[in-house]
Amino acid sequence: MIAGVYKFFEQFFSPKATNIFPVKRVPSSIKNLLAGGDIYPPIAVHDGFRGKLHYDYTSCIGCAMCEKVCPAKAIEMYPVVENEKKSKRIVIYLSRCTYCSECVNICPKNCLSMGKEFMLAGFDKYGPAMVVGSVERREHEVKEDSGA
Repeated sequence: MIAGVYKFFEQFFSPKATNIFPVKRVPSSIKNLLAGGDIYPPIAVHDGFRGKLHYDYTSCIGCAMCEKVCPAKAIEMYPVVENEKKSKRIVIYLSRCTYCSECVNICPKNCLSMGKEFMLAGFDKYGPAMVVGSVERREHEVKEDSGA
């Protein structure tokens, strides 16, 4: 009990470790702040930062290893035809992603990588900004026949 109280006061009086991004003070109106453009540039991130996922459609072989290891089930496979062969490709739902980097670590072709982009807020969690590979999916997805 005493150790917990000591730790509380130690952290309470220690200097703050948070950044002042995107502004130095709490604005009275976010809308006016954004319209005025009085925002600091993004802070630099260190090497190894796990930000927005990047996906290289052309180097993907459709092995589905990334889908199998994803703990958040943020990766979904869809059918495509590449070089007259049936295959599969992926889309990644960033709104579900935990940024654990398991998919990047297991990918045999290194077609997945973690970027440094961290400002990912949006109004549509299934919009093109929040679904990696959605543009390629619209271009290449093949609808599978359910009959015969």
